Amino acid sequence: MAYLAADERRRLIIDAAIEVIATEGLARATTRRIAEKAQAPLGTIHYCFRSKNEMNMLILERARTTMETAFGNLDPGEGLEATLRSIVATYWRWVRDHLGLHLALMELTLWVIRNRKSVIPQPDNGNIWAMVNGPLGGGLIQDNLAAAAREDGIEPAIPIHDLARFLIHRMDGLVLELAETNDESSCERQSGLLADTLVFLATRARPA
Repeated sequence: MAYLAADERRRLIIDAAIEVIATEGLARATTRRIAEKAQAPLGTIHYCFRSKNEMNMLILERARTTMETAFGNLDPGEGLEATLRSIVATYWRWVRDHLGLHLALMELTLWVIRNRKSVIPQPDNGNIWAMVNGPLGGGLIQDNLAAAAREDGIEPAIPIHDLARFLIHRMDGLVLELAETNDESSCERQSGLLADTLVFLATRARPA
């Protein structure tokens, strides 16, 4: 690898790690295989990262950064229904544009589940939602939905944290559908159905 600034070198190695994990699985993502994909000497990885775990956690950070960028123009001032629909549409585009990253995230989430005691620091105490899904969408989505509900002066029929979890885990399924079918039109229709469902759940009349 030609001389590169440290940050750029780390970025390229993380790109390679994401590609290997997404296409070959976490078990195949050895430092040797990642170095090969990055066209870098094996020692470069050991120079840039304290451990493979640190590299894995930086992939989670990459996901958080790309999501914040994708959701940067969301406006909860539009109200709850419009915000729900915007969140689903934006989330779908984020998945579509970063499918490999999302597949890698699924592999890494399973890794976190299997190694939670050594991976998740206190005070989360093994709470994988707080470690993974909270930063990767949970907090951002909840904050925007809460602001949109305040804008409308309403309390959603379903608690906002439940709406956020329902949305995120349904989008996980859409990641798999896109990977299985490569049919973006069908997946976009599915995202529309999800938006309709969320609007119904959030705005339906509460039981008497």
